[in-house]
Amino acid sequence: MEGAFRVAIDNRLRFMRMRGMTDPYELAQVQQDYINEFLPRQQELLDKYLTVVPEYVAQHAVSDDEFEQCWALMGGLWNVLEFERIRLIVGLQKQYPQVLEVAKVLGRIADEEGGERVPLGGGNTKKIEHAAPSDIEGVTIGNDLTSMLPSEMAQMVDDDLNGLFVYKFATRNLQNFRYKSAVMHPSHKLQLRRARQKGPMVVCLDTSGSMAGQPERITHALIVKLLQLALRQDRDFLLIAFSYMAKAFEVRQNRARLLDFFRKQASGDTDVTDMLELCIDTLMSKPEYMSADVCLVSDYKMPVANDSLMKRVMDLRERGTRFYGLQIGETSFKEWPRYFYRIWQLNYKLNIRPSYVMK
Repeated sequence: MEGAFRVAIDNRLRFMRMRGMTDPYELAQVQQDYINEFLPRQQELLDKYLTVVPEYVAQHAVSDDEFEQCWALMGGLWNVLEFERIRLIVGLQKQYPQVLEVAKVLGRIADEEGGERVPLGGGNTKKIEHAAPSDIEGVTIGNDLTSMLPSEMAQMVDDDLNGLFVYKFATRNLQNFRYKSAVMHPSHKLQLRRARQKGPMVVCLDTSGSMAGQPERITHALIVKLLQLALRQDRDFLLIAFSYMAKAFEVRQNRARLLDFFRKQASGDTDVTDMLELCIDTLMSKPEYMSADVCLVSDYKMPVANDSLMKRVMDLRERGTRFYGLQIGETSFKEWPRYFYRIWQLNYKLNIRPSYVMK
Protein backbone atom coordinates (compact mmCIF):
# COMPACT_ATOMS: atom_id res chain seq x y z
CA MET A 1 0.00 0.00 0.00
CA GLU A 2 2.88 2.32 0.82
CA GLY A 3 4.31 1.62 -2.66
CA ALA A 4 0.95 2.33 -4.30
CA PHE A 5 0.82 5.64 -2.42
CA ARG A 6 4.20 6.70 -3.80
CA VAL A 7 3.19 5.67 -7.34
CA ALA A 8 0.00 7.73 -7.08
CA ILE A 9 1.95 10.82 -6.03
CA ASP A 10 4.53 10.31 -8.79
CA ASN A 11 1.77 9.98 -11.36
CA ARG A 12 0.10 13.19 -10.16
CA LEU A 13 3.40 15.12 -10.35
CA ARG A 14 4.12 13.71 -13.81
CA PHE A 15 0.69 14.83 -14.96
CA MET A 16 1.30 18.37 -13.64
CA ARG A 17 4.66 18.59 -15.43
CA MET A 18 3.02 17.50 -18.67
CA ARG A 19 0.65 20.45 -18.26
CA GLY A 20 3.64 22.79 -18.09
CA MET A 21 3.87 23.27 -14.33
CA THR A 22 7.61 23.26 -13.55
CA ASP A 23 7.98 25.69 -10.64
CA PRO A 24 9.37 23.60 -7.73
CA TYR A 25 7.32 25.49 -5.11
CA GLU A 26 4.09 24.94 -7.04
CA LEU A 27 4.94 21.25 -7.51
CA ALA A 28 5.69 20.91 -3.80
CA GLN A 29 2.31 22.47 -2.96
CA VAL A 30 0.53 20.13 -5.40
CA GLN A 31 2.29 17.19 -3.79
CA GLN A 32 1.32 18.29 -0.28
CA ASP A 33 -2.29 18.94 -1.27
CA TYR A 34 -2.53 15.52 -2.84
CA ILE A 35 -1.04 13.88 0.26
CA ASN A 36 -3.58 15.66 2.45
CA GLU A 37 -6.34 14.40 0.14
CA PHE A 38 -4.94 10.89 -0.26
CA LEU A 39 -4.04 10.01 3.34
CA PRO A 40 -7.59 9.98 4.76
CA ARG A 41 -8.72 7.60 2.01
CA GLN A 42 -5.72 5.36 2.63
CA GLN A 43 -6.33 5.40 6.37
CA GLU A 44 -9.95 4.38 5.79
CA LEU A 45 -8.84 1.58 3.48
CA LEU A 46 -6.19 0.47 5.96
CA ASP A 47 -8.70 0.31 8.82
CA LYS A 48 -10.96 -1.81 6.63
CA TYR A 49 -8.11 -4.20 5.73
CA LEU A 50 -7.11 -4.58 9.38
CA THR A 51 -10.62 -5.86 10.06
CA VAL A 52 -11.39 -7.88 6.93
CA VAL A 53 -8.03 -9.51 6.10
CA PRO A 54 -7.26 -11.15 9.49
CA GLU A 55 -10.81 -12.54 9.64
CA TYR A 56 -10.50 -14.02 6.13
CA VAL A 57 -7.06 -15.48 6.84
CA ALA A 58 -8.31 -17.14 10.05
CA GLN A 59 -11.54 -18.49 8.50
CA HIS A 60 -9.70 -20.04 5.53
CA ALA A 61 -6.70 -21.36 7.50
CA VAL A 62 -4.17 -19.38 5.47
CA SER A 63 -0.65 -19.90 6.80
CA ASP A 64 1.72 -16.97 7.39
CA ASP A 65 3.96 -18.16 4.56
CA GLU A 66 1.05 -18.43 2.12
CA PHE A 67 -0.22 -14.97 3.01
CA GLU A 68 3.23 -13.39 2.71
CA GLN A 69 3.76 -14.82 -0.78
CA CYS A 70 0.29 -13.85 -2.01
CA TRP A 71 0.38 -10.36 -0.51
CA ALA A 72 3.75 -9.64 -2.13
CA LEU A 73 2.05 -9.87 -5.54
CA MET A 74 -1.13 -7.97 -4.72
CA GLY A 75 0.39 -4.48 -4.64
CA GLY A 76 -1.13 -3.52 -1.29
CA LEU A 77 -4.73 -3.86 -2.51
CA TRP A 78 -6.92 -6.61 -1.04
CA ASN A 79 -9.05 -8.63 -3.45
CA VAL A 80 -10.39 -12.04 -2.45
CA LEU A 81 -10.58 -13.39 -6.02
CA GLU A 82 -7.02 -12.33 -6.85
CA PHE A 83 -5.77 -13.65 -3.50
CA GLU A 84 -7.27 -17.10 -4.08
CA ARG A 85 -5.85 -17.28 -7.61
CA ILE A 86 -2.37 -16.56 -6.32
CA ARG A 87 -2.92 -18.95 -3.42
CA LEU A 88 -3.53 -21.77 -5.91
CA ILE A 89 -0.12 -21.01 -7.42
CA VAL A 90 1.51 -21.13 -3.99
CA GLY A 91 -0.28 -24.41 -3.26
CA LEU A 92 1.69 -26.15 -6.00
CA GLN A 93 4.83 -25.78 -3.87
CA LYS A 94 3.54 -28.52 -1.54
CA GLN A 95 2.76 -30.86 -4.42
CA TYR A 96 6.21 -30.46 -5.94
CA PRO A 97 8.86 -30.23 -3.19
CA GLN A 98 11.62 -29.74 -5.77
CA VAL A 99 10.29 -26.18 -6.18
CA LEU A 100 11.10 -25.39 -2.54
CA GLU A 101 14.47 -27.13 -2.83
CA VAL A 102 15.45 -24.92 -5.76
CA ALA A 103 14.22 -21.80 -3.97
CA LYS A 104 16.16 -22.71 -0.84
CA VAL A 105 19.41 -23.05 -2.80
CA LEU A 106 18.95 -19.88 -4.85
CA GLY A 107 17.88 -17.93 -1.77
CA ARG A 108 20.79 -18.87 0.46
CA ILE A 109 22.30 -16.33 2.84
CA ALA A 110 26.04 -15.62 2.70
CA ASP A 111 28.37 -13.68 5.00
CA GLU A 112 28.25 -10.01 3.98
CA GLU A 113 31.83 -9.30 5.09
CA GLY A 114 33.70 -11.65 2.77
CA GLY A 115 36.93 -13.31 3.88
CA GLU A 116 36.58 -16.45 5.93
CA ARG A 117 33.46 -17.49 7.84
CA VAL A 118 32.54 -20.25 10.29
CA PRO A 119 29.48 -22.22 9.11
CA LEU A 120 27.76 -24.25 11.83
CA GLY A 121 26.27 -27.73 11.63
CA GLY A 122 23.97 -29.59 14.07
CA GLY A 123 24.23 -29.91 17.87
CA ASN A 124 24.46 -27.35 20.66
CA THR A 125 24.66 -23.63 19.90
CA LYS A 126 28.17 -22.16 20.08
CA LYS A 127 29.08 -18.52 20.10
CA ILE A 128 32.68 -17.36 19.71
CA GLU A 129 33.47 -14.24 21.75
CA HIS A 130 36.11 -12.04 20.21
CA ALA A 131 36.66 -8.50 18.98
CA ALA A 132 34.44 -8.23 15.92
CA PRO A 133 32.44 -5.77 13.83
CA SER A 134 28.83 -4.93 14.67
CA ASP A 135 26.41 -7.84 15.00
CA ILE A 136 24.05 -6.06 12.59
CA GLU A 137 24.14 -7.83 9.22
CA GLY A 138 21.59 -5.76 7.35
CA VAL A 139 17.88 -4.96 7.18
CA THR A 140 14.99 -7.39 6.78
CA ILE A 141 11.22 -7.28 7.23
CA GLY A 142 9.10 -8.78 10.01
CA ASN A 143 7.26 -7.72 13.16
CA ASP A 144 9.96 -7.86 15.83
CA LEU A 145 9.38 -4.72 17.91
CA THR A 146 12.75 -5.08 19.66
CA SER A 147 14.80 -4.71 16.47
CA MET A 148 12.78 -2.30 14.31
CA LEU A 149 14.48 0.65 12.63
CA PRO A 150 14.17 4.13 14.16
CA SER A 151 12.08 5.22 11.16
CA GLU A 152 9.47 2.59 12.08
CA MET A 153 9.49 3.75 15.70
CA ALA A 154 8.83 7.29 14.48
CA GLN A 155 5.75 6.06 12.61
CA MET A 156 4.53 4.28 15.74
CA VAL A 157 4.44 7.50 17.80
CA ASP A 158 3.16 9.74 14.99
CA ASP A 159 -0.60 10.28 15.19
CA ASP A 160 -0.99 10.45 11.39
CA LEU A 161 1.17 7.39 10.65
CA ASN A 162 0.23 5.17 13.58
CA GLY A 163 -2.35 3.32 11.48
CA LEU A 164 0.27 2.55 8.84
CA PHE A 165 2.58 1.23 11.57
CA VAL A 166 -0.14 -1.09 12.91
CA TYR A 167 -0.84 -2.36 9.40
CA LYS A 168 2.86 -3.07 8.71
CA PHE A 169 3.13 -4.84 12.08
CA ALA A 170 0.07 -7.01 11.34
CA THR A 171 1.39 -8.00 7.91
CA ARG A 172 4.99 -8.56 9.14
CA ASN A 173 6.35 -5.75 6.95
CA LEU A 174 8.16 -3.64 9.55
CA GLN A 175 11.80 -2.91 8.68
CA ASN A 176 13.94 -4.74 11.25
CA PHE A 177 17.66 -4.91 11.82
CA ARG A 178 18.99 -8.36 10.91
CA TYR A 179 21.51 -9.76 13.40
CA LYS A 180 24.10 -12.40 12.60
CA SER A 181 23.57 -14.02 15.98
CA ALA A 182 19.92 -14.56 15.07
CA VAL A 183 20.77 -16.66 12.02
CA MET A 184 23.56 -18.78 13.54
CA HIS A 185 22.52 -22.43 13.71
CA PRO A 186 23.26 -25.00 16.41
CA SER A 187 26.61 -26.67 16.00
CA HIS A 188 28.91 -29.39 17.21
CA LYS A 189 31.42 -29.11 14.37
CA LEU A 190 33.24 -26.01 13.10
CA GLN A 191 34.46 -25.69 9.54
CA LEU A 192 36.06 -22.80 7.64
CA ARG A 193 34.85 -21.95 4.15
CA ARG A 194 35.44 -19.09 1.77
CA ALA A 195 32.62 -16.54 2.11
CA ARG A 196 30.71 -15.23 -0.90
CA GLN A 197 28.65 -12.07 -1.20
CA LYS A 198 24.87 -12.34 -1.37
CA GLY A 199 24.30 -11.88 -5.09
CA PRO A 200 21.24 -11.45 -7.32
CA MET A 201 18.94 -14.27 -8.39
CA VAL A 202 18.45 -14.78 -12.13
CA VAL A 203 15.81 -17.15 -13.50
CA CYS A 204 15.90 -18.02 -17.21
CA LEU A 205 12.39 -19.31 -17.84
CA ASP A 206 11.37 -21.31 -20.90
CA THR A 207 7.96 -20.01 -22.08
CA SER A 208 7.79 -21.97 -25.35
CA GLY A 209 4.72 -23.97 -26.34
CA SER A 210 6.02 -27.22 -24.86
CA MET A 211 5.83 -25.63 -21.37
CA ALA A 212 2.09 -24.82 -21.61
CA GLY A 213 -0.22 -26.21 -18.94
CA GLN A 214 1.04 -27.75 -15.72
CA PRO A 215 4.76 -27.05 -16.38
CA GLU A 216 4.21 -23.29 -16.62
CA ARG A 217 2.02 -23.34 -13.49
CA ILE A 218 4.87 -25.03 -11.62
CA THR A 219 7.29 -22.34 -12.80
CA HIS A 220 4.91 -19.65 -11.50
CA ALA A 221 4.99 -21.32 -8.07
CA LEU A 222 8.79 -21.13 -8.09
CA ILE A 223 8.82 -17.46 -9.11
CA VAL A 224 6.40 -16.45 -6.35
CA LYS A 225 8.56 -18.19 -3.74
CA LEU A 226 11.73 -16.57 -5.06
CA LEU A 227 10.05 -13.15 -4.99
CA GLN A 228 9.29 -13.70 -1.31
CA LEU A 229 12.96 -14.54 -0.64
CA ALA A 230 14.20 -11.61 -2.73
CA LEU A 231 12.07 -9.21 -0.67
CA ARG A 232 13.19 -10.76 2.62
CA GLN A 233 16.89 -10.69 1.72
CA ASP A 234 16.85 -7.45 -0.29
CA ARG A 235 18.28 -9.21 -3.34
CA ASP A 236 17.80 -8.35 -7.00
CA PHE A 237 15.60 -10.87 -8.80
CA LEU A 238 15.86 -10.84 -12.59
CA LEU A 239 13.49 -12.90 -14.75
CA ILE A 240 14.54 -13.71 -18.31
CA ALA A 241 11.59 -15.22 -20.17
CA PHE A 242 12.42 -16.83 -23.50
CA SER A 243 10.84 -18.74 -26.36
CA TYR A 244 11.75 -17.58 -29.87
CA MET A 245 13.22 -14.43 -28.26
CA ALA A 246 14.28 -13.40 -24.75
CA LYS A 247 13.00 -10.56 -22.58
CA ALA A 248 14.13 -9.59 -19.08
CA PHE A 249 12.68 -7.57 -16.22
CA GLU A 250 13.46 -6.99 -12.54
CA VAL A 251 10.69 -8.75 -10.63
CA ARG A 252 10.77 -6.79 -7.35
CA GLN A 253 10.28 -3.49 -9.14
CA ASN A 254 7.66 -4.82 -11.59
CA ARG A 255 5.25 -6.97 -9.60
CA ALA A 256 2.25 -5.75 -11.61
CA ARG A 257 4.08 -6.83 -14.76
CA LEU A 258 4.68 -10.23 -13.18
CA LEU A 259 0.93 -10.71 -12.72
CA ASP A 260 0.42 -9.83 -16.39
CA PHE A 261 3.15 -12.33 -17.26
CA PHE A 262 1.29 -15.06 -15.34
CA ARG A 263 -1.83 -14.38 -17.43
CA LYS A 264 -0.07 -15.19 -20.70
CA GLN A 265 0.05 -18.75 -21.97
CA ALA A 266 3.34 -20.33 -23.00
CA SER A 267 3.70 -20.50 -26.79
CA GLY A 268 6.20 -20.41 -29.65
CA ASP A 269 9.49 -22.12 -30.43
CA THR A 270 12.63 -22.14 -28.28
CA ASP A 271 15.77 -20.09 -28.98
CA VAL A 272 18.29 -20.81 -26.25
CA THR A 273 20.97 -18.73 -28.01
CA ASP A 274 19.12 -15.43 -27.59
CA MET A 275 18.46 -16.20 -23.92
CA LEU A 276 22.07 -17.13 -23.13
CA GLU A 277 23.43 -14.04 -24.88
CA LEU A 278 21.09 -11.80 -22.87
CA CYS A 279 21.87 -13.65 -19.63
CA ILE A 280 25.65 -13.52 -20.11
CA ASP A 281 25.60 -9.85 -21.13
CA THR A 282 23.58 -9.07 -18.00
CA LEU A 283 25.97 -10.99 -15.75
CA MET A 284 28.93 -9.17 -17.28
CA SER A 285 27.33 -5.72 -17.07
CA LYS A 286 27.61 -5.23 -13.29
CA PRO A 287 30.28 -6.51 -10.86
CA GLU A 288 27.67 -7.64 -8.31
CA TYR A 289 26.08 -9.95 -10.89
CA MET A 290 29.25 -12.05 -11.00
CA SER A 291 28.13 -13.62 -7.70
CA ALA A 292 24.61 -14.31 -9.00
CA ASP A 293 22.68 -17.56 -8.75
CA VAL A 294 21.29 -18.46 -12.19
CA CYS A 295 18.61 -21.10 -12.71
CA LEU A 296 17.47 -22.31 -16.13
CA VAL A 297 13.90 -23.63 -15.84
CA SER A 298 12.74 -25.63 -18.84
CA ASP A 299 11.63 -29.02 -20.12
CA TYR A 300 15.05 -29.04 -21.83
CA LYS A 301 13.63 -30.19 -25.15
CA MET A 302 16.41 -28.25 -26.81
CA PRO A 303 20.09 -28.83 -27.54
CA VAL A 304 22.82 -26.76 -25.90
CA ALA A 305 23.98 -23.57 -27.62
CA ASN A 306 27.11 -23.25 -29.76
CA ASP A 307 30.54 -23.96 -28.26
CA SER A 308 31.53 -20.30 -27.88
CA LEU A 309 28.46 -19.48 -25.78
CA MET A 310 28.80 -22.54 -23.60
CA LYS A 311 32.46 -21.72 -23.05
CA ARG A 312 31.39 -18.30 -21.74
CA VAL A 313 29.05 -20.09 -19.33
CA MET A 314 31.96 -22.17 -18.03
CA ASP A 315 34.11 -19.04 -17.73
CA LEU A 316 31.42 -17.37 -15.60
CA ARG A 317 31.29 -20.44 -13.39
CA GLU A 318 35.02 -20.16 -12.79
CA ARG A 319 34.54 -16.52 -11.78
CA GLY A 320 31.91 -17.27 -9.13
CA THR A 321 28.54 -17.43 -10.88
CA ARG A 322 26.53 -20.50 -9.94
CA PHE A 323 24.36 -22.10 -12.61
CA TYR A 324 21.49 -24.38 -11.61
CA GLY A 325 18.79 -26.12 -13.60
CA LEU A 326 15.21 -27.26 -13.01
CA GLN A 327 14.10 -29.79 -15.60
CA ILE A 328 10.31 -30.22 -15.75
CA GLY A 329 9.35 -33.50 -17.42
CA GLU A 330 11.60 -35.81 -19.42
CA THR A 331 13.95 -34.99 -22.27
CA SER A 332 16.26 -36.79 -24.67
CA PHE A 333 19.01 -34.14 -24.46
CA LYS A 334 21.68 -35.11 -21.94
CA GLU A 335 24.33 -32.41 -22.54
CA TRP A 336 22.98 -29.77 -20.14
CA PRO A 337 23.87 -31.20 -16.68
CA ARG A 338 27.63 -30.81 -17.19
CA TYR A 339 27.21 -27.02 -17.25
CA PHE A 340 25.30 -26.80 -13.96
CA TYR A 341 26.36 -26.75 -10.35
CA ARG A 342 23.24 -28.82 -9.72
CA ILE A 343 20.12 -29.79 -11.69
CA TRP A 344 16.76 -31.00 -10.39
CA GLN A 345 14.34 -33.16 -12.36
CA LEU A 346 10.64 -32.72 -11.67
CA ASN A 347 8.11 -35.15 -13.13
CA TYR A 348 4.61 -33.71 -12.94
CA LYS A 349 1.13 -35.16 -12.94
CA LEU A 350 -1.89 -33.61 -14.62
CA ASN A 351 -5.12 -32.59 -12.95
CA ILE A 352 -4.00 -33.14 -9.37
CA ARG A 353 -5.93 -30.01 -8.35
CA PRO A 354 -8.10 -27.56 -10.30
CA SER A 355 -5.84 -25.30 -12.30
CA TYR A 356 -5.94 -21.55 -11.79
CA VAL A 357 -6.65 -19.09 -14.57
CA MET A 358 -5.17 -15.60 -14.28
CA LYS A 359 -7.52 -13.12 -15.97
